[in-house]
This record gives sequence, structure tokens and C-alpha cells, in this order.
Amino acid sequence: MDKRIFFTGIGILAVGITISLYLNANVPVGKPEMTEEETLKLYQDEATYTSLSTLFQIIVGLGFFILLISLGLKRKQKGGTGKPITQKPAET
Repeated sequence: MDKRIFFTGIGILAVGITISLYLNANVPVGKPEMTEEETLKLYQDEATYTSLSTLFQIIVGLGFFILLISLGLKRKQKGGTGKPITQKPAET
């Protein structure tokens, strides 16, 4: 497991979840007796909200994917495998 990739995945996951929670708390809401301009503004805000929400859901998925990849990585071995040992033939 590579710790740098692991913590990068956790960071991306945390940022994506935090911003998604913020967006869910600030959903544009309509009210009765809105004018046509207010209705158009509401539709634009909803479209923007939906796009941003989708973007940050993709970011959360990417963070989760990086986290899973980091768990599957093997550490580099220091020193390598070394030279193979060969035996000399016995002298008779």
C-alpha cells in the first residue's frame, strides 16, 4: 500500500463529500406566485445545481477509486531480490 496515494484518495473523497453535502443543504427552492423572470432564474439555478452535484459525485467516485487502487499496490522492496547463488562444482 502506497501511503501517498492512499491519503490522496482520502483527501479527494473528503472534499467531494463535503462539497456534495454543502450543495444538498443549499438546494434552490421555488415559492408560490413567482414572476416569469424568477421562474427562469430558478430553472437556471436548478440546472447549475444539478451539474455541480454530478461533478462532485464523479469526484467522490474518483477518490474512492484511487483509494481502492492504493490498497492493492505493493510496496517497493528495498535492495531488490539479490543475485542468484550458484554453487561451484565439486573437484575430484
